[in-house]
Amino acid sequence: MSKRPFVIFGIVAIVCLVVLPFWALAKQGSSDASPEGSVPAGDRQGLELFQINCGACHTLAAAGTDGLVGPNLDERFGTGPKSSLQKSTYTTVLTTIQNGLRGRMPKGIVQGAQARAVAKFVADNVQYIPGP
Repeated sequence: MSKRPFVIFGIVAIVCLVVLPFWALAKQGSSDASPEGSVPAGDRQGLELFQINCGACHTLAAAGTDGLVGPNLDERFGTGPKSSLQKSTYTTVLTTIQNGLRGRMPKGIVQGAQARAVAKFVADNVQYIPGP
């Protein structure tokens, strides 16, 4: 019987059990790569609330979230000039948080000042793409 399959298995096992974990632990991300590094101080509360309460459902690049159920908010709100969309985005997001959306999103996930902080964070940090 050939020893070649055992040698190949041994090499793969060493790579998987030693090299990959060592590389993953040694790899350090920069603070510039984190969402917190690019968000203004006034939006930090909104960022944290968004990540905790909204990020599981919604994708938003500035929050570093990849939601699974709800719409991608960069795509939903980010087409057109920022100056004309920012206020309407804030109003739409706040209204949706307060009232829900036809059974697809429950109302009142966050309330009051927290709802306003999340809406402001989204409106301020959506990746606006200039429209045609």
